[in-house]
Amino acid sequence: MNALYAVYEEGDPDFRAKYFDLLRAGGSKHHKELLAPFGLDASDPKFWDKGLSMIEGFIDELEAMEG
Repeated sequence: MNALYAVYEEGDPDFRAKYFDLLRAGGSKHHKELLAPFGLDASDPKFWDKGLSMIEGFIDELEAMEG
């Protein structure tokens, strides 16, 4: 999930604890509950923008390597 990785990259100091809680929950919670501690909401278009901007950054890096 790229949006989740973006939160990590932004330096959330509690990311690790929140992430382990997310993993421990497994499939027992709805995605809205799992993402809430990270300030993410998959029903918000900004969630998808955050993830797509991560991919865009990776593409930019690859293109820079080619040139």
